[in-house]
Amino acid sequence: MRRRLLISFLAVLALSVSLGLAADETPKLHSAIRPVPRDRGGWMQRHERMNQRVKQGNVDLVFVGDSITHGWEARGKEVWKRYYAPRAAVNLGIGGDRTQHVLWRLENGNLEGIRPKLAVVMIGTNNSGSNTPEETAEGVGRIVEKLREKSPETKVLVLAIFPRGADNNDARRQVNQKTNALIAKLADGKSILFLDIGEKFLGPGGTLSRDVMPDLLHLTADSYAIWAKAIEPVVSKILGPLPEPATDEAEEGFVSLFDGRSLDGWRKEGGGATYSVEDGTIVGRVGPGANTFLCTKKDYADFILKLELKFDVPVNSGIQVRSHVDKKGRVFGYQCEVDPTNRAYSGGIYDERRRGWLLAPKETGPARKAFKVDGWNEFVIRAVGPRIQTWINGVPCADLTDDKDAKGLIGLQVHKAKEGQIRWRNIRIKEVESKKNEK
Repeated sequence: MRRRLLISFLAVLALSVSLGLAADETPKLHSAIRPVPRDRGGWMQRHERMNQRVKQGNVDLVFVGDSITHGWEARGKEVWKRYYAPRAAVNLGIGGDRTQHVLWRLENGNLEGIRPKLAVVMIGTNNSGSNTPEETAEGVGRIVEKLREKSPETKVLVLAIFPRGADNNDARRQVNQKTNALIAKLADGKSILFLDIGEKFLGPGGTLSRDVMPDLLHLTADSYAIWAKAIEPVVSKILGPLPEPATDEAEEGFVSLFDGRSLDGWRKEGGGATYSVEDGTIVGRVGPGANTFLCTKKDYADFILKLELKFDVPVNSGIQVRSHVDKKGRVFGYQCEVDPTNRAYSGGIYDERRRGWLLAPKETGPARKAFKVDGWNEFVIRAVGPRIQTWINGVPCADLTDDKDAKGLIGLQVHKAKEGQIRWRNIRIKEVESKKNEK
């Protein structure tokens, strides 16, 4: 049944491309679905090396694509080492490829003798200058069909073509967006899945930063980490959890404070906001009363804390460290400010005990550009001895030395307001040994 649906989808696309033909003309294969090799540079040599690798067997996961996929072996190699090397993965990406070149490769050895559990497909951006969205989508559909034909047991994760160009006015990005709307229809929710992670690379208003893609097309090392984390829920569901030695936490000594399923290890303090677990995230919703905090049950003194957060509905918030609860349920201590309504405030350190700024917002100006109002943000807080430092998305914000070191709980704040909703995920901590003379 699923194969008939896929064939029907391809037939409709083919019909839309050929409607302009006269009755006595014979439809010709357009370039996006006509399998052809390339003869430039070391293309054939790389193709043969990939064939030699798959002949060795032991392949559970393949990535199929162009230079962006190829880049897992360059800027993405450290992320690949953590996420995919332990999972018997093979990179079937070649720089410059279009759908027609991938089709030729799949017909000429790239899948010979293997039955991967999952194939991740991201292809088509190189077609955007010469093919219509309908043609490119048909090319992607043919690739999916070929994968299913060669290995019926393989599940296919089709990724939307990544955004390119500075903003939504970029002509080739617009072509890709139209293509994505078509290839999304390939998904059947069982053997063929579709996922659009493009927004994770974009800033406000759909802008694309050169810090994310230096040439507004290819990824940085950090962007490959974004890619890996974004598809991990699908990958782990099919291949199983990431082997423990390969995780960031295991390599760096971090431990998780949130298991993705429950609020074990946490307690609520303060007003009437609510906290729940949804889709692997902690969701905090504004409620009646004063400020509300979700606090760890354990105190921490010297540590590095990492977490990601985003706002469904923007609201002033904060991350408490080395904090305490008074008899009235008030949480006080150091707070890393999180304010999507005024991004320059984010990353500043406020002292709830003294009701004043230790490092004022004007001193954390870099956060204005680093903070994403419409997407996920990674906050890092390092508290060792009397020194506290903060980063937002890798950009340094606060760096202060207070009069003393301390220990206390960690808290996630929902500020009192008329509305607001915030999500947290990937909360992990590494306890470190304090150097008393650190400055």
